[in-house]
Amino acid sequence: MSVKPKRQKIENEDEETKPKQKKVKAKKQQDAGYGSGEFSLDWDVDSYKTEYESDEHWDLRRSFMLAHKDRFEEDRLVCLAQTFVNMEFMGCKYPSATMLLVAELSKEIAADFRQKREQRLKRTFVSASDAAEQRAKGRRAAPVPSAGSSKERQCFGGGDPVDLYQDLRFGQLIVYLAGGRNCLQNSCNIANVKYEERASLDQPVSDNTKYAELLVNNEVIATGQGETLKAAKQAAHKQAFMTLQSHCYSIKLNASRDTIKVEKNKDGVNINVTKESADSQSDPKLDASNKGYRMMRLMGWTGGGLGRLKQGREDPVGYLLKSNRNGLGLTNPNGNFADYRRLIENYVRSDDIRDMQFEPTFSKEERTTFHQIARQFGLRSNSYGSGESRRLLITKKISYGQILTEVLLRRNPKFCERYFVHVPMQKAHLFPGHVADLELENVGE
Repeated sequence: MSVKPKRQKIENEDEETKPKQKKVKAKKQQDAGYGSGEFSLDWDVDSYKTEYESDEHWDLRRSFMLAHKDRFEEDRLVCLAQTFVNMEFMGCKYPSATMLLVAELSKEIAADFRQKREQRLKRTFVSASDAAEQRAKGRRAAPVPSAGSSKERQCFGGGDPVDLYQDLRFGQLIVYLAGGRNCLQNSCNIANVKYEERASLDQPVSDNTKYAELLVNNEVIATGQGETLKAAKQAAHKQAFMTLQSHCYSIKLNASRDTIKVEKNKDGVNINVTKESADSQSDPKLDASNKGYRMMRLMGWTGGGLGRLKQGREDPVGYLLKSNRNGLGLTNPNGNFADYRRLIENYVRSDDIRDMQFEPTFSKEERTTFHQIARQFGLRSNSYGSGESRRLLITKKISYGQILTEVLLRRNPKFCERYFVHVPMQKAHLFPGHVADLELENVGE
């Protein structure tokens, strides 16, 4: 009986002599409460290396754990690191919340790893080709397929070609973020997908509250409510936009992209490059400096659309300013149209995907001719602004599928500078650098 207290006393002394482990308070995470509380940092990352693990896999897993050691508990961080490696090398799939979290945490680590692997593969390919050529001693080499070959494969790590649309809920539907309120409908029309907004068939109708639902391929994907049917449809549209962005690719044009600026002066035509594109320059809204604005405020107007339920238009009625009074018999008042046609033709034949913007120095008649020439060459042409700030923008027609291929698979710098791409959550593990949500402007228009 006397031995038991003595042993207990020795054990207590050993516990007092042991150094206390360093503990830190976990940083606040947006992952449903994981990583909360305090945890120890006194553990060795290198102890998790296994004998069967390759150096490449271990280096990537080790980098992930070292980068986030102070943010997660030991067990959870080890699991997240293994999940990241499984997604990167084997294409494993996990719940969407887990995949989005890992994609966000591994963004910089994955980008650095892929860049090093690409450089290493290039060096290996060159050295192996040189050695084979020396051994062949004049033997005929196999023909190298051209870059534009129809058998070109877009894949990662030499595996199967990447199917960008595999397992996506809405198939090849791509949301193009332009057109404000008509964004989703325009995207569905291009993808030949049925789109419908209607009053809800399930909710009861009342005088104070209206209900609406939005359908894609006859499937209700969003509902909304408001004082009017228009407000209810707008609420459903916002919800549908969030749903489609989670399950579809989204593309948005870079507002500060490079644009070819064409300007006319007395010496001829000047061509420069600008980052102020006509389609990103919106007309200024009315403010307190406008007399009509102040008068409507005195009559009780608080902003928004006109009418008791604010269902009317929100913008002032536009106007068209005629800048000339050219009469009959005037010959060639607008310069040489043959030169303008040659300019646009050279643009079509080039591989330049930038927009061509004609400044307000061109007359209305000249802009009309530019529209006709663009239509003949299969180009898209739109005018922006009003009066003396009227500009014409000519754009090459590029399919949404080609944009995804050039940005995600080929990483074409011309396309990456021009377009922003957001990938659905099912593809976040393949493209962790494209998981940030894109915003849609002018949703209420």
